[in-house]
Amino acid sequence: MTDDSRDPASAEVSDTWPREERERIVAEIRAAVAAERWDDFAAIIDDYFFALTAAEPHVLIEAWLQIPREWVAEHPRQMVASALTHAIWRSADRLEERVERTFTRWVLGQERPAARDTIGVHAMEIRHHLVSGRFTRANDAADDAQRAIRQATEQDGFDDVLGMVLLHVGLARLVVADTRRAAEAFSEAWRWSASGLPHPITPYLAGYCALAHALAGDNAHAQEWADRSVVPVETDPHVMTYRMQYAGLLARALIAIGRLDREGSEGILADVGRGIESGDLWWVEIHARARHALLWGDRALALRDLEHALNSFPSLTPPASLAGALLRADISDLHQSLGNIDAALYIVEPSTRAQTDPYLAVSAARALMINGRAHDAAELLDRTRAEQPPGFTETARWRVIRANLAHLARATPTGHALLARVRAALDESQAYDAAQEAIPGVRQAITADAPLPGDGTARFVPPPMVSLTPREEQVLGLLAAHASVQQIADAMFVSRNTAKTHLRVLYRKLGVSSRDAALEASAHLRRGHTPRHTSG
Repeated sequence: MTDDSRDPASAEVSDTWPREERERIVAEIRAAVAAERWDDFAAIIDDYFFALTAAEPHVLIEAWLQIPREWVAEHPRQMVASALTHAIWRSADRLEERVERTFTRWVLGQERPAARDTIGVHAMEIRHHLVSGRFTRANDAADDAQRAIRQATEQDGFDDVLGMVLLHVGLARLVVADTRRAAEAFSEAWRWSASGLPHPITPYLAGYCALAHALAGDNAHAQEWADRSVVPVETDPHVMTYRMQYAGLLARALIAIGRLDREGSEGILADVGRGIESGDLWWVEIHARARHALLWGDRALALRDLEHALNSFPSLTPPASLAGALLRADISDLHQSLGNIDAALYIVEPSTRAQTDPYLAVSAARALMINGRAHDAAELLDRTRAEQPPGFTETARWRVIRANLAHLARATPTGHALLARVRAALDESQAYDAAQEAIPGVRQAITADAPLPGDGTARFVPPPMVSLTPREEQVLGLLAAHASVQQIADAMFVSRNTAKTHLRVLYRKLGVSSRDAALEASAHLRRGHTPRHTSG
């Protein structure tokens, strides 16, 4: 991602609209309405509409109730402002099509429409496609909006309007899994909003920046933005910031999960409650709860919630969308954690999307690895990596799975340099939950010098299924009873070197590099993952 989208401290800004300025604007609105000076009212709305919608929504509702409908109908820009005010009050997802059509015809009918109005048409188009599940077209409309912003020769009204427009541009990027460009759009929205009034939506936009980074697996930069997004809890669903506050909350929940902070994540998810059944981020809440359940919670319940979401909103969760990819990967992960490997593979492996989408690819690769198909898993990651655009950054989870596969492919311990890169990725991104997906040998190595954060209650994803010969079963049993190689050799009536060879083969199959790790893997197998026997 660009430096701007990563670093919220690179601009000196304030997040607070001064009270005196706000009170002055409110007084001017009330005076203009009382005196029926509608053109003066329109001028104020042109400059402060979204700021007032965020900070003083009741003032706008009162004003629109007193303004003649005939006058509103004759002024398309004000008609849109009135319709938006009432749509937000009703928690509607978009404007009435009649209003959108009227405004669009008015803008396109002008020889030189104002830049803010042209951009507004593009924003309406983005919103229309997002609500309808036409995400590719929403992304195309986002391209048009950003092009219009760059080409604008006058910027009248931009301080108020552009934050909301770029918010929708970022949402259009997010739903097509382009988290880098989403973070850039949210960051640009934040900067426009912060450099003006500053706009009251500024800290909420920081929350969207944090969320884009968190969904990309970069909790370190997500936290920097989350620190900018602390706002009072809004409990009134009729207010625009009611929905906007959830971006920052969900970002902090994902950050806490990534840091293995069970108590923190549970507290944040409790604050979120069930308040975003609709809106743009409902799927992020379900994803966050699934990730929490994978580590600490009721996995079967989370699995039912995920399957219900996919069945209830198929047009909003296609595999090509970020929502569809993440939720399907979550379903596969939960099936894997419950030992349902065939079901896990059924969700992700047949999809061609698994060969292009990193989220699905990591989940599918892990399922293949657990199923004893490490070679297929490595090939899948290779194909997916080749499909990624320039600048693609491997997440910590990706690198952990890669380390697992490298470890399983070698008879000798995995290279120190590879394991050091994995640990560095964990520390740099603060996505320590990825370490829970490491097989015992890898996990032991990456935590040898520094333990993971958290209280140690997070559960591990199952290690790979293995095919043990009767001789290897014997070695495994002797390993639990005897501490030394010589004792094992004596019990097997073989030489010390032969016993060491048996142990190396067993360790490699279990994906471990020490006696303790082998016993841990053995305990897991005996809790429900019985080794499959082969002859020999």
